[in-house]
Formats: sequence, C-alpha cells, structure tokens
Amino acid sequence: MLIRSVLPPASWAFALTMLVSACTSAPPVPNSQTPSGQEVPSTGLPTISRFLRRAQLTSVAPTESITAGSRNEQFIYTAQLYGNDAKVYGRKKTSITFLETLTRGLSAPQGTVATFDGRWYVANAGHSDVLIYRSTHDGPRGPIDSLDDYRQFPGDVAVSRNRRLVAVSNISTTSGGAGSVSIYLNRRAVRSYVLKYGNDEVRGIGVAVDVHGDCYWSFNDPSESSGSIVEFVSCIGDGTVVVPTIAYAGGITFDQQGNLYYVDQSSGIYKCKGTSNCALFATGFGVPLNINFDHKQKHLWVTDLAGYIDVVNPTTGQIESSTPAQGGSSDPPFGIAPEPGG
Repeated sequence: MLIRSVLPPASWAFALTMLVSACTSAPPVPNSQTPSGQEVPSTGLPTISRFLRRAQLTSVAPTESITAGSRNEQFIYTAQLYGNDAKVYGRKKTSITFLETLTRGLSAPQGTVATFDGRWYVANAGHSDVLIYRSTHDGPRGPIDSLDDYRQFPGDVAVSRNRRLVAVSNISTTSGGAGSVSIYLNRRAVRSYVLKYGNDEVRGIGVAVDVHGDCYWSFNDPSESSGSIVEFVSCIGDGTVVVPTIAYAGGITFDQQGNLYYVDQSSGIYKCKGTSNCALFATGFGVPLNINFDHKQKHLWVTDLAGYIDVVNPTTGQIESSTPAQGGSSDPPFGIAPEPGG
C-alpha cells in the first residue's frame, strides 16, 4: 500500500498565517471591496490526519501546458487559495491536461462553480467578492463581472439553473464574526439579503441550491467540534438542520434526482436519499474538500488537498481517475468546476 503525500500540520499552519500578505498580492477587479490587513480563513481541515493512499506523490511532475485557444473541448476549472490563482484544464471524459493559469483579480479564491450556459463563478475571499467569467469553446474570458460581498470572506458559491439566484457561503465576516450565506437575486451585483443560522460563531463551508430552489449550507461549529448541513426553504427564513454531527464538513452538491452529496473531510463523500439516510459513499482520498458534477452528472469531481483532482463514479462511488494537480500539495486545488456544469 502506498501513501499519498500531504503537507505536514506545521506547514498548513504556516501557510494560513501567510495569507495576510497573500490576499493583497493580486490586483482587484474594478469595484471590488478589499478587506485591509485581514487573514483569510480557509475552508480546509486545519490539522490533517494521514490516510493510506493508492499512489505516492513524492514530487509533482508538471503536467503538459498547452496554449488555450485552439481546442473545442470541455474544461475543468480549479481555484487555488495559496497561489491566488485559478487553473484551467482541458478535459476528455476523465482525462485532464493543464492549459493555463489565471491570476487577474484573484485573491485567496476557494469554492467555484460553472453553469450550463457558459458562466463560471469563483468565490474570491481575499477581495470579498465573487468573480464571474464567460466560458467559451476556447476557455474562460474575463472576469466580466463580480458580485460584491462586502465585509465577508466568501468560501463557496452555488447558482440556480437560470442564474437568477446565487448563494454564497461566507466563511466568516472580515472581522471574524459568524459565517453566513449571501443571497443575490435577479442577476444583481449586490446581495439582496443574508441568511444566518443559530448564535454560535460557525464557519461556513459549502453551499448548494437544489432543483426546488431551496438553499443548503454546510458549516463547522468550533464550539461543538463538529459540522452540520442546514436547509433554507426557498432560500429564505431560518435554517433547519438536515445533516447533524459531521466530523469536519466540506463541500455539498445535489444530483438531478435531488439526492444530497456531502464531504466529511475526515472520512470521504456521503450520499443521501434525498436529504436523509446518508451513508459513506466514496473513500480513498487524502483530504477531500469540494465536489461538483459535470454536465448530465456523468462524473463527480473532487478536490483533494493532498494535491489531486479525483473523479468519482456517481453510481458506484469508485474513484475512476486521480490526477496530480498543477501545484501539488503545496498549492492544492480548493474549488472545482467542471464546464459545462451539471
């Protein structure tokens, strides 16, 4: 049995403390609100257990870089918190090839999602906004717009199919207050309102919008030493817990049948029947964080903080492919967006 390498705990702690300077290293896009002198929190597990893995990554060999622009293909977009960048991979089924790195306007990006109609959203924590790109046959263009998430650290983003509702998971406020969900309606660039849950200083992680237009939010509660997933019916009002006591909550998503999938960073991916009867579905990762389906939900794509991009069969839960991410475990992918999205 071989081991997949992960950063030692001390390295993770050091990397997080360096984010004060990292979040100001990239120029903001117009009209962004940049929190000054704030440490950007991470959605990733801060102290990582070691897991036995299928393959060992002693050093990441750089994947082949191909100039974007001459291909008509599908893509995988990832967001790298530590590198303040996003990466573009060409995709053929479950095989991916590195194409380019984007840096303009990006500061501590984390969760990300692509829509079926050619928009790509990136939760841009360091500048308290969500960047929007236009996705073309030759790759992404932009950012062409942004959503203002003033005084928040956005960590993930979800979009309804018609793009008239955008939900953004905020890890915390820029002053360290509790996490929340910012809601944007009718394609407006400023938030319409904010959803909160409970009175604890929870830390937001993943967010999803199901086919009925309900919002779901995963968070970790330091006072309880566990995480939960709550539902906001019609994306309004008070939240109701649907999945309690997750060891360390990660990203969440839904399939077309309305079944919830969620990450427990300490164990793997869970699949529910609807939003109940959840069971461990996929294992064998290093530290899984975020998940998203590709178009027609042929595959579930996973970011692994061990420095991998994994592809899971949504029927069997088996890992069909695992590719070393550009940047490896020192700059792992935090968010992932198959394009076109599901």
